[in-house]
Amino acid sequence: MVEYFTKRSKGESFERQSRPLKNNVWVNAPFVTASELDLISNEYGLDRNILYDVQDRNELPRIEFSGSDAYVFIRIPRRSNSGRITTSPALCVIKGDTFLTIGARDTVSPELIASIVQPSTIRNTFDLLVGVVAACTASYQGLLQRTSRSINDTALKLHSHDITNKDFVHFVTVEDNLMACRMNLSAMQAMLRRVRETTHESMNLRDEEALDDVQLEIEQLLVAVESYTGRVDSIRNAYTTVSNNTMNIRVKTLTVLTVLITLPNVIFGMYGMNVKLPIAENPLAYVFIVVFSIILVAIVYFVGRKTKVF
Repeated sequence: MVEYFTKRSKGESFERQSRPLKNNVWVNAPFVTASELDLISNEYGLDRNILYDVQDRNELPRIEFSGSDAYVFIRIPRRSNSGRITTSPALCVIKGDTFLTIGARDTVSPELIASIVQPSTIRNTFDLLVGVVAACTASYQGLLQRTSRSINDTALKLHSHDITNKDFVHFVTVEDNLMACRMNLSAMQAMLRRVRETTHESMNLRDEEALDDVQLEIEQLLVAVESYTGRVDSIRNAYTTVSNNTMNIRVKTLTVLTVLITLPNVIFGMYGMNVKLPIAENPLAYVFIVVFSIILVAIVYFVGRKTKVF
């Protein structure tokens, strides 16, 4: 579906148009098809080969030029039902006073951009580009905050010993999400540096400040990703240490019980043989054997505690 928007003054909102305009227009094409790409290419004289790159699921953020037209690729994140973060490529095109957003799946809506930046008209195409990148960055931030809460919940479970193997299986998804965010944010950071280098002469001070703000936000998110990755490793190592320590304590306890139970069994086994043994004929032999066994177990236990054997 191809949508057309225009904005003629700062006080106006984005106005949807029923037909394509040649100038002062924002073309928004989410879930774009091949036929729509051909239509857009013919309508606005764009490079067809670059446009078709948006359908490549593995296309990374980058900037490319064709004449005076700038093609900026980004990746828009979303969270699937399984909790995994998936991304899809989107393309922003600046051609004079025409701005285009084309997406293999979703794009950034004009309503969302209007809440982030306030371009005077559609002709402020650089403002629109910064707004799209800022909105995309904000989406990564929201997903990372949700990932952080998931990590914190697992850490709290570790303190109360309620953590399960399912939580660590979930950590595989968390690590995949962090890796995806790191890769795409790093690529977007490199793309913005390229934008800064190639469009420096055409930017004013306000544009530079806006671009710097977005770059700073991405740098902070990358630091957050590294922090979350370290927390995941820390929780996993802590759980491994706790599990090993708990296993050692249990094995030690079972060993002590085995030793203490074995001592009476040795004595009872000896007096169960059909041979003559001391006090075997005494009517109080059973009492003597039981008392002796208890005393022997107590002595072994206290000697073991005293010498810290157990």
